[in-house]
Amino acid sequence: MNRLKDFLRSDRFRELFVYCVAGVLTTAINYGVYAGITQGWAAITGGAPDHPTLILVANILAWVLSVAFAFWANKKYVFRSPDWTREVLRREVPGFVTARLLSLGFDVVFVEGCVLLLGMNHLIAKLLSNVIVVILNYFASKFWIFRRRDS
Repeated sequence: MNRLKDFLRSDRFRELFVYCVAGVLTTAINYGVYAGITQGWAAITGGAPDHPTLILVANILAWVLSVAFAFWANKKYVFRSPDWTREVLRREVPGFVTARLLSLGFDVVFVEGCVLLLGMNHLIAKLLSNVIVVILNYFASKFWIFRRRDS
């Protein structure tokens, strides 16, 4: 019981908790933009909301907005990287974008595969993909992008 109390009071728990909050907000932005584009396009044009090209475009736009938010939230609140100098940003931003590009690739392949190969609803596939992406991005951020470096 004491170990649990110690963990709940630890910086590691704070980091995981804040990352989860930031992840939920990032996912909400990503999912909201994606759903808004696909459902909005279908409502305006009468076209299919799960057309492969529409899924791709919606995924990319959702990714750009959610990555911008995620960088700010992870840097400021999760990993508490206080240095916003050009030197530090030149190191962190490319790493962050690279990791997110890799997760975007996963996201596109996963959603398209679930829709086209498995016949899954595109909104459910997108939600499942986002859960996996949040987990992968945590490890990339913690151990690569925002890891503490010795001065």
